[in-house]
Amino acid sequence: MSTTVLADISTLPTLLEAVMIGCFGIAWPIANLRMLRSRRAEGKGVLFTMIIFCGYLAGVVAKLLPISEGHALQPVFWLYAINTASVGANLVLQWQLGRRATAATAARVVAQAA
Repeated sequence: MSTTVLADISTLPTLLEAVMIGCFGIAWPIANLRMLRSRRAEGKGVLFTMIIFCGYLAGVVAKLLPISEGHALQPVFWLYAINTASVGANLVLQWQLGRRATAATAARVVAQAA
């Protein structure tokens, strides 16, 4: 087997990881846009999003650790970083829009009671 084929096979896991992270990464900006347009944070809980956020943070750290051993930063690190930021933005939107919804519900209850 030639060394070119072996080199291609050894990069396949990183390529597949990049595709996976890229596919997941497309979903978060779409979810953020939907929340911004609808001004509603319904459909998934904050706990779920926090778990995903922690997973992406673990991915970021996992890609940074080899740097301390003198290895180069893997390009897929940037996909993890972008996804972490997108999920973080989603958390902020969920919190902010959830607070507004709670305040609006409370105002309606007070208005109906009056």
